[in-house]
Parts: sequence; C-alpha cells; structure tokens
Amino acid sequence: MNMDFQQLTELVAQAEFHKFLKLVPVSSDEESGTVVFELPYDDAYSIFPAAGNYHGGVIASLVDVAGAMACSLVKGHPTPTVNLRIDFMQTPRRTDLVATGKVCRIGRSIGVADVEIAGKDGTTYALGRGTFSTVSPEPKLFEKA
Repeated sequence: MNMDFQQLTELVAQAEFHKFLKLVPVSSDEESGTVVFELPYDDAYSIFPAAGNYHGGVIASLVDVAGAMACSLVKGHPTPTVNLRIDFMQTPRRTDLVATGKVCRIGRSIGVADVEIAGKDGTTYALGRGTFSTVSPEPKLFEKA
C-alpha cells in the first residue's frame, strides 16, 4: 500500500526532528518511489556561521530522511534506518538544499534508497545510500500524540 503526497507530508510533519530541520516536502511519485525535499539555508546548520558551511550532520540527516521517506512512500508506513553511507562531494555554502530520494529496491524486511543532495542550481554536494527496515511497525508507534 503506497502513500500519496498528502500522507507523506503528514508523516513528515509528525516527526519533531523534521520540524527542527524545517524540512519542506516538495513532491513525491509513488510509482517510481521518488521523493523531493527542500531545506532552506539557516545559519543554525553551519559549522561556523560566518563561513556559511553546512555541518555534515545536517547533510547526513537529509540523506537519512529522504531515503527513509522514499521507502515509506512505497511501503505505506514508516521505514526506520538500518544503515547509511554518504559521499560528501563538496561543501555547500549559504544555499538552499534539495534532497532527492529514490527507491532502488523494496523487500519484505529491507529497502534500499539512493539520495542526492544538491543545490537548486543542480550542483551535487553529497550522494548517499541507505537501507531501511520495511517490516510493518507496531500501530501505536507512529500515531499522533
């Protein structure tokens, strides 16, 4: 059972960490298992605000969320992270980021998604791959408080 964009947006909005990041869902395609998020630049994401360099943990978080949400889109429920691998290509400075996650494979217990972190101009800053648990969660785990 896939999710539509509205359901994906609602799932993202439930997570306190996603609120903290100020993550913006942009689009999704259930058939291809693709999601797109934007992260508007904020000095709080910098190692040193004067330099405007993103902290690697923020970029890693984007890889994690985009990969997990791509798998969640296809499975129809949250898919917690099992493993992440990230290649940092170059340092983004004072720019909004776009995270595009695409499912590579979905199985009964594990899903795999590739993620690109880029600027709106198309510059690639990081590439990542994650594996995510696709086992159905306990129903009460993800209910709204």
